[in-house]
Amino acid sequence: MRLALAPGAAEDARARLVSAPMDAGPGDVVKFNVWIRPEGDPGCQPVALVEALVAGIWHRVTPEARVAELLVPGGAEWAPRGRSCIVPAGAEQVRLGLECAARGPEGAGWSADDFYCEIVSLRRYAAEHAAAPRLPDVVLLGADTLRNSPLGCYGHPTNATPHVDRLAAEGVLFDQVTTASPWTRPSFGSIFTSLYPSQHTAELHLSALPQSVTTLAEVLHDRGYFTVGFVRTLFDGFVGPGTGFDQGFDIYLFSEDTEEVSAMTRDFLDLNADTLRALGGGGLLLFRHFYEPHSEYINHTPDLIRNEGGMLGTVNLTFQILDDKLFKNDPALTNEHDVDYARRVYDGEAAFMDLRVGEMLDRLRGAGLYDAARIVFFSDHGESFNEKPGAWCHSTPYETCTRVPLVLRLPGKTPAGAVVSDLVSTLDILPTLLAALDIPGPEGMEGRNLLDPAVPPPGYSVSEDRKMGLLTVRDNRMKLAVQKAATARRNEWEAIRDWALFAPDSPAIYELYDLAADPWELNDLSAERPADLHRLKTVLFAHCVRHGIAPREDALRAAAAHLPREGVEALKRMLDAQAAAPDAAAHTGEEVQLSPETMEDIISQGYMNVN
Repeated sequence: MRLALAPGAAEDARARLVSAPMDAGPGDVVKFNVWIRPEGDPGCQPVALVEALVAGIWHRVTPEARVAELLVPGGAEWAPRGRSCIVPAGAEQVRLGLECAARGPEGAGWSADDFYCEIVSLRRYAAEHAAAPRLPDVVLLGADTLRNSPLGCYGHPTNATPHVDRLAAEGVLFDQVTTASPWTRPSFGSIFTSLYPSQHTAELHLSALPQSVTTLAEVLHDRGYFTVGFVRTLFDGFVGPGTGFDQGFDIYLFSEDTEEVSAMTRDFLDLNADTLRALGGGGLLLFRHFYEPHSEYINHTPDLIRNEGGMLGTVNLTFQILDDKLFKNDPALTNEHDVDYARRVYDGEAAFMDLRVGEMLDRLRGAGLYDAARIVFFSDHGESFNEKPGAWCHSTPYETCTRVPLVLRLPGKTPAGAVVSDLVSTLDILPTLLAALDIPGPEGMEGRNLLDPAVPPPGYSVSEDRKMGLLTVRDNRMKLAVQKAATARRNEWEAIRDWALFAPDSPAIYELYDLAADPWELNDLSAERPADLHRLKTVLFAHCVRHGIAPREDALRAAAAHLPREGVEALKRMLDAQAAAPDAAAHTGEEVQLSPETMEDIISQGYMNVN
């Protein structure tokens, strides 16, 4: 089908197509997608939308899907645009629409094809599973950019995060958790799959989570669960459906607006409250992505948190403000009061996130689901505020970014109020949760079941960031941070690096820290502690070979340059043992073409330094 506006059309000229009505009820979710191709110079912006019939009147349901933002003006390529939206209270039917309005005197044409729609209903699922066994409900609470320090359960002196603190009091808190990657996409990919980023390959701006991986949602969906996600992302954003993160979800409600994500969470749970209370069979997976701790830092209490530094008068801190002023460490622009203000506003964002956690958990209590639910609270990565001089934001190799909170509340499986100080990875979340549900996990998981006393803690944990060329490996005390040797990137957007363990023209930088004596990683001991340095390098080189970061030959060349003879021999033995073991899981990378709005969003968050 085709929509067209003739040249010279008035500013309010519109073209519109609507589908036949479809039966739907409050709390159902409409999933839709349309493929669009521009013809000529677009002078209008098509909108794909859903309308609901309430009391005999058709009302537009938000969010809409603006399709033009995926398209290059004047191009001839087909591009998809889709959304999911909740059917409002009182609705009896819904219909799809495609609409465009003129923005100038030029004519414009758009072709639309493969207009897909599906109505997904928790009510229908509950009816179909009424006689099925009741499965334990699972709630994943994933905070974005949250380090340990703002949380009361991790030692913050205020009572600003009571809901997360209550989860910790009712479950187990893990104190030494390393993220698999210090930025969002690869970290969530690893949490969902228990694979390192180098294995699942969702490591870069244009990387997608491949369809070949098996995610937590897919495992639970295949076992009969109804799976729902509430996520702050764009369609092709870091954890968007367009980049593979909706695999296994019956419903994946997303928006780039954090308030809209909160509203969708409340609406879905409220409109389905009766169904939730009466759920007799089957089970739920609810995944909630909390974005509030991420910049832009919003000061929700400006009368209480005030800035007395050089940025006096600045209330909310966008990344641009942080980058233009704070990150430069220029005394003419900012001072220690500004750094303190940024930290306090960040802590306030964590407290605001905690309110959102409470909103969701209160609704589960009201539905009678909370007490028996398996609840996991975690973060993808932390945030740095110059504790290590020059280290700001995230995608840094330091503990402020790589050490994250993890709380497991698994009734009947975890003792209340326990604190575990063993070395843990976010890779352990999936195997632990599946073990608690008595569900076999997919083959090749890198993590371990934290509930099994027969499985000893690992000697080391590793974090990878291919985008920035960073690797870290740590044990219970010492940590090695590596800025990898790298060849030139293919282009600034893709930030693809050919990792090289040994490159004489681009030597890697190794930093060694004693975390027990130096938790802020201020004193590099690489020249003073050669035995620890060589030991951790050996572990790192072996990890790189096993997980496809570097071939065996590169690792041995690097070992010959960096390790004593006994270290080289130790590495050979480790590599031989790895070669005799089953291969690590490996997947072929998939790339996506980002929309202009997603590229702008990535830049605004500080992930790219481009104009």
